[in-house]
Amino acid sequence: MDITTGTAVAKTAVDLVKNDNVLNKAAGVMGMLFPYAGLKQKAVNMYIEEIEKSDMSPEAKIFTVLNMKKTFKKIKNQKSIADIAMENTKEGTDFSEKSGVSEEWLERYMDSAGFVSSEDIQLIWGKILANEFERPGSTPPNMIRILSEITPKLAMAFRVICSMNVFICPLMEDGNVMGAFRKLFVPYKMNNDRLHELGLSFNALNELEALGVIRFNSISGYVSKGITQKRVLLCIGDKLEVLNEHKNGEVPIGNVILTSVGEALQAITDPEDIEDYYDMVKNYLNSEQVKLAEEHDYFSEIKDDILTIGRENPK
Repeated sequence: MDITTGTAVAKTAVDLVKNDNVLNKAAGVMGMLFPYAGLKQKAVNMYIEEIEKSDMSPEAKIFTVLNMKKTFKKIKNQKSIADIAMENTKEGTDFSEKSGVSEEWLERYMDSAGFVSSEDIQLIWGKILANEFERPGSTPPNMIRILSEITPKLAMAFRVICSMNVFICPLMEDGNVMGAFRKLFVPYKMNNDRLHELGLSFNALNELEALGVIRFNSISGYVSKGITQKRVLLCIGDKLEVLNEHKNGEVPIGNVILTSVGEALQAITDPEDIEDYYDMVKNYLNSEQVKLAEEHDYFSEIKDDILTIGRENPK
């Protein structure tokens, strides 16, 4: 019996999955993620049993079973990622063909997902897939390539980067806060040894840049522009610093910025606490000739992950 028979057996197994899911109405819930999230072990077992019963030659059976093992490994990876996507989408997310997700994109995405065995990396793939179903067409075109190439080590390094953020709060002339916006702030300069300990070595940062998730400038760094106020309040975790002097219209924000893919990945990355991050930011600001206020009357409170800034002597 030739390879066509093996295909027929595979079809029988998939039909079994479809029949089961139709009976319990799960296929309708899974929508475009069926059968990635709907495959059951008994479908695979049935496939192997059919091979054993077939009149294929011993050589053909060996080839088919070996091929099935590769295929099943890929299917298991796809199922894990599809399950993660379904677990991480908002209630009521549409998984049907009416969702707006491109079938061609989904096929390419899930085909590549089949080669991802690391649970940590599967989590990233699953969350990106969930985000695509929530906001169809929002995934950058080169995301599949980047996810296919990122290693667990680089993923950990990227998580450290995503954990380094500050709030920049321009101050009005009376000292009251005008507003606040969040900025990535990776203080590589003056802290390279400590960042190396955290997994952000010079080589790792260059690899992440080559991958396409960050831009890295170890010498001059980057600035946030358009800030015309003379004084700026900087929130570093729950600690505050007032910038009394800085280059007109610019505030230093470290040595790393994110690409569009990096921003998409940051949105699904859980940050971690970095104990001495405050000290590293101060080291960097001092190296940029930013003059910090020796004292100020601002204080911060964090409750339920909400940061509130107040003043002891408001004007």
